[in-house]
Amino acid sequence: MSSTAIGQDIQKYAGTMKLGEYEGEAEYGYKIVGTDTLLEGAFKMQRSNLQALLEKNDTSFSFSGTFEDDYPEGFWQFQFGKFQSESKTEVVDFEYRVAVSGVQERTSGLVTKGKPNGKWTYTVEQIKNSEVEKTLFKSDIEFDKGIPRRNFSIQGDNNTLVGRFLRNGLAHDEWSLYNGSEPGETEDWIFDDGLLKEVRSYENGTAHTTEVFESSSIGTDTKIINLDSGYIKILKIQQQYSSDSTLVFDGKIPGLLRQNAAYYKKIDSILSQLGQSSFLPEFKVRVPYFPLDSVEIIQLDTINQRLQNANAISNSFLNDTHLNILKLSDDEAMYYYSLIQAISENFLSPLTKLIQYREEGILDFVKREKLMQNLWPNGFPSKDISVRLATGSDTLSRFKVFELQNASAYSFDGENLTKAEQLTKYAAASLAHVEQVLGAKLTKEKQQQELIALEEELIVQNKALQQLIDSIPSTLAPKYRRAINHIKSVSDKSLEDFSKHEQLNGAEKLVDCYEQMNMMAKAILALPEQMEEINTAYNDRVWNPFMATLMNEEVKKRITSAYRKNLIPYFLEQINANLSCDSVSELVALIENTHRRMLQLRNEDTARIERKLRREQDPLKIMQLFNVQVETKEN
Repeated sequence: MSSTAIGQDIQKYAGTMKLGEYEGEAEYGYKIVGTDTLLEGAFKMQRSNLQALLEKNDTSFSFSGTFEDDYPEGFWQFQFGKFQSESKTEVVDFEYRVAVSGVQERTSGLVTKGKPNGKWTYTVEQIKNSEVEKTLFKSDIEFDKGIPRRNFSIQGDNNTLVGRFLRNGLAHDEWSLYNGSEPGETEDWIFDDGLLKEVRSYENGTAHTTEVFESSSIGTDTKIINLDSGYIKILKIQQQYSSDSTLVFDGKIPGLLRQNAAYYKKIDSILSQLGQSSFLPEFKVRVPYFPLDSVEIIQLDTINQRLQNANAISNSFLNDTHLNILKLSDDEAMYYYSLIQAISENFLSPLTKLIQYREEGILDFVKREKLMQNLWPNGFPSKDISVRLATGSDTLSRFKVFELQNASAYSFDGENLTKAEQLTKYAAASLAHVEQVLGAKLTKEKQQQELIALEEELIVQNKALQQLIDSIPSTLAPKYRRAINHIKSVSDKSLEDFSKHEQLNGAEKLVDCYEQMNMMAKAILALPEQMEEINTAYNDRVWNPFMATLMNEEVKKRITSAYRKNLIPYFLEQINANLSCDSVSELVALIENTHRRMLQLRNEDTARIERKLRREQDPLKIMQLFNVQVETKEN
């Protein structure tokens, strides 16, 4: 990476750069104005990796142009590629050339103040053996400082859309779709000063005409908006239940427009991250305008708040693993699960779509009656929710009807958003009732299942402890064997006491107790080996002048003696006299901490400790001298 000054104002950068998903080598100029860094002059960024191409595939890109005061300005070109290498190679002028196959995107044109200007062509090509095999996509659009004007064409999968714009960027006249394998157009959208008047589709030479906006809507106020996915949704809502609807707005023209918008969005995202840019093609249309009033805004806010709570309840139950298993064998669980599904499908899903429409800003452009028809195409749900429970082998289904106990307090007589608000209120109340009933049932069922699982774990732990006792070597000293047997006796007594009550809380504690008892038994079994480890650690090789040889000699005898004669017996005594589920974890920790501390003391200055050990026999005070962490619990 390097940054050098050019004159007094312009500096130059050359090095690695990352822009979103793109990372490569960049070169550009910039200047500092106050606290701002503004791009200025030539810009270039690119990436390609020959090794990646040869091994598997490579994703390359290159874009270059110029900036003026942080705005993209002048001629820009972009190229993106996803290639795989082919076996075909050739040598040209002492250079190896490798043939590639894949997909290449390229576009170029003039930019003015961050906006496309003049003619822009975006081409996507299928490459095979370094030659263009097929054009996958191509759009030609002429801009005037970001505003599309005159004629345009967008070519996609064997289809081409041609049309034109007015000087202000509004769609106008006929937009026609042509199929490469058929003569003449296959579909026409007829615009008048941005307003889509009708759609004509052709089948076997016969034209089918669909009026888009009702004649009663044409005389209303209109508003200019972008021709984007939101506009297509407005058209779908308008046409979904028209008597002559062909649902053309799911067809090829919207698909080509979406493709084109996505490619321009790619360029816009790059330029916007670099400087100040607005590169998206602003195709404009005019639509009837029905702005939300203050009452409707309040209703939508209320619907959204209740809907969020209702969706939270619905999703928590529908995604509950235990409920999904329980419903297979429990009729009541199946009933409530199916009821939640019905409420979600008939109430919540349409209402969620309503809120999505609001967030996308399209409610101002749809008649409310059309909106409600779009949300509930099969009619509005009722307070009586019929739930299909199961389907028998005779293909007859069993149904059960749900209705809130105070259903009469809810009214579905309102119109449009008032009705939507009423439906939301009833759905939320119904789910709150289900949550209360089903939540209690699931809690009880879950506790029972958890109890069964814990009891099985207790059996496993009990068997493990017995197997440990059975594996005790015959050479183990009786004092250790008695302690381990007592551990088993205390464990068995705890299990017997639990069996008289069988509570979930008690089972959880007992499982933890058994784990600690097993650890205690293992700690006792390890004591002889740990003692040997300590003996070895506290032996020094000392020169004996009388024998003229090196001999082992025990050092710090008072410390090792206190461990053998006072601490080990204390541990065993505590096990035999005071062992319980409440004390076992502390005893295990005490044994482990003491062993660890003994190994540390070997390398420390212990003269003061050894002097005090001459008269000290109390195990607790000895552990204090050793600085062993001792935790005590009052009985």
